[in-house]
Amino acid sequence: MANKDDKNKDKDKPKKPHKDPSKDPNKAQAKEKPKKPKEAAPAEAAPVVEKKPEAPRPPADPRLKFVKKFHGRFLPRGPLRDRHTALFARWNSGEDHGGVTVEELKSLFQDWKVSREKGPKKKATTV
Repeated sequence: MANKDDKNKDKDKPKKPHKDPSKDPNKAQAKEKPKKPKEAAPAEAAPVVEKKPEAPRPPADPRLKFVKKFHGRFLPRGPLRDRHTALFARWNSGEDHGGVTVEELKSLFQDWKVSREKGPKKKATTV
């Protein structure tokens, strides 16, 4: 059960005085600022500067498409996990990614997808 003293603690705290917005010096300065007259149309328009087209960005590495598909995936124990660990050990080996090819990554991904597929449901047979 709550104690009566605990309830009265909040009432005994001194309250902060509220500021009067009319006495705030920042707002008083803001009201005193003269408004700029709006111009109907600028007399002199800035000359349009044509930018040179930038060099086209080089295409992304096609291997990254397949590497991203394995990010955060679970591979059960077996030959697929062994292939995956060997492939990604080479991938993380250096700047050229250990010579890992798109075909290697694609074949691993295809084999992984096939292993995840569930077979057709068997229909109940009546005797």
